[in-house]
Amino acid sequence: MPGIVTTPIEDRFAWRASDFDTLDSVAVALTGEQRNSLVEMARGVRREGRAWSDLTASEEALPQLAATLAKVRREVYRGRGLVLLRGLPMDALDEDEAAIVSWAVGSHFGRRATQSALGDKLGRVEVDPNLQQAWRGYRSANRSRFHTDHLDGLALVCVRPAGEGGESCAVSAAAIHNVLAAERPDLLPVLYAGFPMAWFGEPPMPGEKVTDRDVPVFSWSDGRLVCVMLPSYQKAAAEETGVPLPQGFAEACGLIHEIAERDGMALKFKMAAGDMLVVDNKAVLHGRAAFAEQPGDIGRRLLYRLQFELLPGRPMHPGVACYYGGLKHAYHDDPASLPPWPQAGVALPAG
Repeated sequence: MPGIVTTPIEDRFAWRASDFDTLDSVAVALTGEQRNSLVEMARGVRREGRAWSDLTASEEALPQLAATLAKVRREVYRGRGLVLLRGLPMDALDEDEAAIVSWAVGSHFGRRATQSALGDKLGRVEVDPNLQQAWRGYRSANRSRFHTDHLDGLALVCVRPAGEGGESCAVSAAAIHNVLAAERPDLLPVLYAGFPMAWFGEPPMPGEKVTDRDVPVFSWSDGRLVCVMLPSYQKAAAEETGVPLPQGFAEACGLIHEIAERDGMALKFKMAAGDMLVVDNKAVLHGRAAFAEQPGDIGRRLLYRLQFELLPGRPMHPGVACYYGGLKHAYHDDPASLPPWPQAGVALPAG
């Protein structure tokens, strides 16, 4: 893996929003025939009294969409790191049918993984006053700052958009890295060094509070920049352990947010019903503007969320492997089936 890179990253995943004339530049639209095939599949499953979790491999194969979805997958994991798939037939489906379609389409982007200790594999992104933990921004209507999630890929499927606000945004980590390298190369070493992450009550082993390894904000894997942008988790680890964040770390993370908000850096758009945003979670930071819902509208805005693990996995920095591997243990419904999680001071398996 390369060390600290200070020269411009010129790969396709180092894009800026200003590179695109319109949002169509990153979009792939389904045909009417493809939409109809999804409607028929979802309604057939529901007529049999089954749900998204009951789909068979043959139903998930989606032969009329397979070539299109393979193209999307390549662009996400080997190209720009982002595709807006348009035209899922949410206007013709109820919530349960929309879940079936979301789950089936998502099967083409990696192993659909458990997203939290709640056991959710098809997450509901909606206002939920009963689940308002500070680190679960997808349960509130508040602004969500640019961040990464926990696995290789992420998909958000819009079933119903917010009436006011709620614009999505996405920015290339490599494009931000290029600005840092040009303007503040002195901050790159602390971002490549990283800091431990807090487990926030979801540890791989009982009693653990923070990772026993530093998790870098920037590292490299298989020729692509890897970004883990969750500074609140590292701030919490510093508070938990009493070890201060390294000098310049908070400044560097703040500058990442400032750069992401500059004109021409991030794509900003409002997802419509039937849009599916698919991103390489390690190459693209995402966020969302705040939106308005009155008390009687609770639950009106609804997105389904999926997270994906690539198999076989890419090699990773040991700190990134520690964090993602630990979450797999914390979230897995049968942790005993996974390789033993190493205790502090024990070497992690490669990648």
